[in-house]
Amino acid sequence: MSLDEAGLRHLERQLALATGDEPGSAARRRILDLGCGWGATLRHLARTFPDCPRLDGVNISVEQLTHCANLVRDVPRPDRVHLYLCDAADIADLPDPERPYDLVVARGVITHLPPQVYEEATRALARRTREGSLLVVSETLYSEEFLAREPDIPANEDHLALGPRKSLRYVTDVLRDNGFRIRDDRVLPSPEDAAQWVLELKSNIDVHFPEKASPPLEAIRQMSAELAVALLRQEASVHSIIAERGPA
Repeated sequence: MSLDEAGLRHLERQLALATGDEPGSAARRRILDLGCGWGATLRHLARTFPDCPRLDGVNISVEQLTHCANLVRDVPRPDRVHLYLCDAADIADLPDPERPYDLVVARGVITHLPPQVYEEATRALARRTREGSLLVVSETLYSEEFLAREPDIPANEDHLALGPRKSLRYVTDVLRDNGFRIRDDRVLPSPEDAAQWVLELKSNIDVHFPEKASPPLEAIRQMSAELAVALLRQEASVHSIIAERGPA
């Protein structure tokens, strides 16, 4: 199974946890892929929700957005898909604020955000979603035990989360503070599968950018080996979080 296939199986599991056994049967009017990467998740969402009239993807990497634009050309009605070059904290400024998102997917993006940016982005999501909207998160987070054992690691020596160290408790507390109810959280996928995916991700970057990648990708390359070890030691885990927007 390829890296994309494994990742999409994980996404399908999360969507089933969020929306039931047939996620595509639920009516969705606007979907946001926060940190859409190379586009595999966004393309899968467009295929899973063929009746959704609007899907937005945001990213800070021009290289990845260009690849994403090419990848989504084969989805049903590709004109539904809109791509934006912007920071996570700026999603409140995306077009058409009168049309709230009712499904937001964030996979592998919160991990890399400084705490202030994550908190700003969560406040923006609260403004751009309606009551009952779903947030599907997949992030690599530190264990509380590791943070308690290593509280003073200098940021420039912390390659697992690129500086901003986050735990499940912190991430979910910020969501709750902004009106999201946690419906489900669990370690998903297993530490062994997650470590394998991280190393395959590094391999993909090495193949496509043997010399130098853009700063976000180069950062991922640098931290991958250490992260794989930390996952196997359970100092960090990939967490699946399903949250629902509460009443304003």
